[in-house]
Amino acid sequence: MENVEKRPFYLYSKPQITRNFEAYRDALEGLRSIIGYAIKANNNLKILEHLRQLGCGAVLVSGNELRLALHAGFDPARYSYMDLLMLAFRVIGKIGVTDELSVKLFAYLTQANVSMSRCIFNGNGKLLEDLVLAAQEGVFVNVDSEFDLENIVAAARIAGKKVNVLLRINPDVDPQVHPYVATGNKNSKFGIRNEKLQWFLDAVKAHPNELKLVGAHCHLGSTITKVRELVLSRNLNLIIEPGRSLIANTCCLVNRVTGVKTNGTKNFIVIDGSMAELIRPSLYGAYQHIELVSPAPTNAEVSTFDVVGPVCESADFLGKDRELPTPAERAGLVVHDAGAYCMSMASTYNLKMRPPEYWVEEDGSVAKIRHGETFEDHIRFFDGL
Repeated sequence: MENVEKRPFYLYSKPQITRNFEAYRDALEGLRSIIGYAIKANNNLKILEHLRQLGCGAVLVSGNELRLALHAGFDPARYSYMDLLMLAFRVIGKIGVTDELSVKLFAYLTQANVSMSRCIFNGNGKLLEDLVLAAQEGVFVNVDSEFDLENIVAAARIAGKKVNVLLRINPDVDPQVHPYVATGNKNSKFGIRNEKLQWFLDAVKAHPNELKLVGAHCHLGSTITKVRELVLSRNLNLIIEPGRSLIANTCCLVNRVTGVKTNGTKNFIVIDGSMAELIRPSLYGAYQHIELVSPAPTNAEVSTFDVVGPVCESADFLGKDRELPTPAERAGLVVHDAGAYCMSMASTYNLKMRPPEYWVEEDGSVAKIRHGETFEDHIRFFDGL
């Protein structure tokens, strides 16, 4: 901690990122598949470059994520498979369509003869200009709604290229997760209702010069369970979209203790990190393990603490009711499993600048992989105005 900036920072393990990817690769051995990393989980350029070198594809939810993937060296059309029959799932489950519609859907897919893109563009509100870029680069695009389909057709015409599309089906399944991350139930803003599937099949077929249907997509917002049987039994090509499981356990947020206080009924460890750097506990009620960097003195009193930051919000906490030794001021404190949906969701609330990021290399050395933002960076947004 003495060799880095005196502020909160994210610290990753590069070897752990590699191990997580290799676990997926080994699990998918024997299947025609692409591991498409969900960039929204963590958009650090150096991490993306490393995952791309390992063999990852990229799953995108915005035009800037597509631009970042291209900057990191991802090639959307790297691999080619003929007679493609593809089913792309983050979570494999029963989609509940009728047998007749299932036959028609897979009949269309069987006729597809396209490249297997390394990049997939998801989202319920994709912008036309971003869809044009996706079309130009040969990215697979998920169809999420009627207006989304219209925009994809328009983008294909502007780009002068046929777009390979997948239908994102909403299976109306409750994955029993936090409601903010449940994406496959009937109240979700994502996907196509099963009863509308025939309409979309006909609509895609009506635009043979702009669209080619190459797959189906489903996302429940939980975790992958059974894949191999389905893929092998139907001779599918599979694109999976892991984010959190590739990157979450590779990182911790490192903080320093500002002080310890009590209000008579509650004890607090106040740190320099906050909900601005790591919002998941405040936003989702997420539990992330917290511990001191160094062992506390043997005479340190163990108490129950809320671990909180300096942001002017009662919601500014990293953990509640944690049994911890009473730390000294400036002691190091880490929040674990902070690799996914932490730095990518960080803000500058209360003008807390987004922190630097480091990783531990294979040889044990520490390297900076992102500069921390500064007050001067903020002021530059107003230059010349």
